Order: sequence, then C-alpha cells, then structure tokens
Amino acid sequence: MGRVIDGYKALAEKANEVAEAKSVMAGWNKVIQFIVEGEGEFYIKFENGVATFHEGKHEKPDVTLKGPEEVFYKMVTRQLDPTRAYFAKQYTIEGSMSDAMKFARIGTAVAKAT
Repeated sequence: MGRVIDGYKALAEKANEVAEAKSVMAGWNKVIQFIVEGEGEFYIKFENGVATFHEGKHEKPDVTLKGPEEVFYKMVTRQLDPTRAYFAKQYTIEGSMSDAMKFARIGTAVAKAT
C-alpha cells in the first residue's frame, strides 16, 4: 500500500477511538471516496458511528475527493490544511460540501488527539 492509503486507513481506525471524532460521526452515515493520482481509489464508510476503510470504488459515494498523491499525503499528515488546499484548487470535491466539511472535522479531531 502507498503512504496516502496507509495514512487514511490509520485516520479511519483512530477516528473510532477519539471521543470528539466519535461524536461527529454519531448518526452520520456517509461514504467519502478518494481518487488519488498515483495511488488509486479507496473510500471511508461512516455508519452507525463507526469508520471503516475500504480499497476500491464505492457505487454511490456521498463525496468524492480527487487529486494528486502529494496533496493528499500532506493533508493526511497535517502539513496542508484541507480547506486552503481546496480553495487553492490543489484537489477537487464532488458531492455534498457539508459532508466534506464534516469529514474534515473528523480529521481535525483525530489530529488533535494524536
């Protein structure tokens, strides 16, 4: 696996352990799809307050994030703010912007706890 896949897999696992992330995930049943240039496709499914990581492509994701491997690596390692990167057009978001923002809150909660 690549470093981006490893990073987001770890994020999903940690989200299930961090109280603040768990409170954001409660009642939020969504799929965040990633299409990472140079690394492939994977998604994180949030269901019943639990995050699970999956390789491949989901049939009906709620949000799809697309962009280069380097950008996603810097976001998952917190070297790059996801909101700033989006507005700088370093990656694209398709689907619900509010769900994308909620996913970012989960990432922030995990980062603060580690």
